[in-house]
Amino acid sequence: MIDDILNKSFHYKGLSLEDLFKDKLENSGLTKTQFEKLSGMERRSLDAILDKTSKQTDIIKLLKLAEFLEIDFNELLIIHFNDRPIEEITELQSSMDITFINKFFDLKTLISLGFISKNDSLEVLKERICKFFDIDSIYDYDRELNDAFYSRTKKSFSDKMKDFWIKSSYKYFELIDNQNDYKRQNLIELIPKIKPYTQNIETGLLTVFQALYNIGVTVVFQPSLPKTQIRGATFLIKNKPCIVITDFNKNYATIWFALIHELHHVLFDLETIEKTNYHLTGEPDLFLIQEDKANEFASEYLLSSEKMRYIEKMIHNKFMVEKFAKECQIHPCIIYSQYQWRQSQIGKDYWSAFKEHFPNIKGVTKKLNVSNWDVESIKEIALKIKELLTV
Repeated sequence: MIDDILNKSFHYKGLSLEDLFKDKLENSGLTKTQFEKLSGMERRSLDAILDKTSKQTDIIKLLKLAEFLEIDFNELLIIHFNDRPIEEITELQSSMDITFINKFFDLKTLISLGFISKNDSLEVLKERICKFFDIDSIYDYDRELNDAFYSRTKKSFSDKMKDFWIKSSYKYFELIDNQNDYKRQNLIELIPKIKPYTQNIETGLLTVFQALYNIGVTVVFQPSLPKTQIRGATFLIKNKPCIVITDFNKNYATIWFALIHELHHVLFDLETIEKTNYHLTGEPDLFLIQEDKANEFASEYLLSSEKMRYIEKMIHNKFMVEKFAKECQIHPCIIYSQYQWRQSQIGKDYWSAFKEHFPNIKGVTKKLNVSNWDVESIKEIALKIKELLTV
């Protein structure tokens, strides 16, 4: 950005800021004193900018001057930096970089994740961001990634970490670049075969992820990010469905529920997602994708209401729950999880009950959890994920 301004400034042959200012005063009928009062600028500061004797660039004053002259701010910078010392230009670039990073990145949260360190210099921060997202400039984080991902709809949120998460996910899928063809019928045929794999704590999820990858549906697991409520997400990238599953509730049953929930979106909401490029589960949806239907689909698929009504009468009988779970080809914790939810709907709190029946989430996701935030680049992660999913 600053290089472009410098190059244009070097070749600039037009009127100086001082001449432009004088012309504007004459055309507007204002005096210099009147402008100073209206803008809140002191005569000394104004003169220092106009005659190029100022030692430092005051962005606020330059913005006021650009508005008064009715010219684009970048155009004003080109004129301002004509024949200015390189030290001032470098200082301005640093100021702009710091402003940009603070605007688009939640530094405190990223430090807690190990993405950056609290003592990192500006240059280290810039290098970290560029290397992680494989971009040439920090400004490409907003410019290029927004053009690629938010082109079909306006960005509907301002949360920095959510933005970071979405852009990270987009880059994962773009770099994984699943070459398998996606056909809806293949997914319809695969879904009935998924449920038994819930019983395999160690490799069940990975096996299903691999099977989905083979039919053109890329699924990755990501640890949930602080300050987001995202349980899962469905993307459409290069005309192929892509899914992210998180450990938002640190619950084995919830991960399977989230997967089936997102597969419902792939089956029935892909046309809507095609218009928006993504859908986040657990966040407000502006495009009226019906979450209730996806929730019902996942719930009924894993354990029908009729079966749940039967077994909930024996919920405190571990032997009967495990026996029934085996008959239904599901892990027992799915029964306990659905019971917890059903009780919450009638005002009873069972969320802390039955903990001993739920697998340790860290052990379950160990083989899937390759997308940590402390790695050097998304490209590095994408290659690992692709290798993991390709069988």
